[in-house]
Amino acid sequence: MNRVLVPFDFSPHSRRALALALQGFPFGRDVEIEVLHVVDEDLYKGVLTKAAIPSDDDIQSYLQDDLNRVRAEVSVAHGKHDAPVELLTPSFSVIRGRPHAIIDEHLQRAEVTGCLLGGQGHGGASERLLGRTAQRVIRHATVPVMVIKQPRSLALPARLLAAVDWSENSARALQLAARLHTELGGLLSVAHVIDSPYVPYVKAFAHESEAREVLEQMREEQAEQLQAFVTKALGEAGPMPDSLTEAVVFGDPAETIANQAQTLLADLVIVGAHGQSNLSRFLLGSTSEKLVTAARTDILVVN
Repeated sequence: MNRVLVPFDFSPHSRRALALALQGFPFGRDVEIEVLHVVDEDLYKGVLTKAAIPSDDDIQSYLQDDLNRVRAEVSVAHGKHDAPVELLTPSFSVIRGRPHAIIDEHLQRAEVTGCLLGGQGHGGASERLLGRTAQRVIRHATVPVMVIKQPRSLALPARLLAAVDWSENSARALQLAARLHTELGGLLSVAHVIDSPYVPYVKAFAHESEAREVLEQMREEQAEQLQAFVTKALGEAGPMPDSLTEAVVFGDPAETIANQAQTLLADLVIVGAHGQSNLSRFLLGSTSEKLVTAARTDILVVN
């Protein structure tokens, strides 16, 4: 059976990651959930004596306590609005080492098909914390990774934003967004960011009216390409969603996608992990990593 990995550091962000995974989001219910806690002893030593570092059995007990707490919170949240939800039952792993290295190793396993992890640990600037680890995981992952940026709500996302760049992975991201939209309802928006190197020159040297005309023509051409891209990608996956909006905007991809998500009140941004070239700054390969820092919204990076 396929397995979903949930790295867990007892932070609110990782608790929400676990809550979503237990509900089968976003990878479905026909999966096994593995909750992984990496004991970074260097980090523990910064606040505890070696004798006070918890044993693996102690950590297993803490994990079970947190699981029970998350289960109770999800059940209460569903009880207010819907019928009781059947939650998945996870397994636990406790391993000592560097978080990003251990997580990368687990994600290379053939049975692991997805990952949810917190986009921020317990605070501070240390690279050992899970927030910094998220960027490293995205860089090397070969499976979809969801990064939790909003720890407070246990609700499933209802407003989805798919950012596309014409690559195969962004087509997969759009198809996944459409599937989640079909299952959950809500709103689905699709955005493409124009980050052309010619835009600053047009704005700087062309007459204002000419610049507007050139940029509007560029936007219209990209809007037509976006419509064709959406039709092709979603036509291959099934029927088109009922409520879908499309937008073409200018700017830096990561910042613009983050701003677009905020404008649309999106709960989740879905992007492709790599664009058409790993070397180009225009493409979503690097943008997905930057979004971990720039966005306030949860991010799902699709490989």
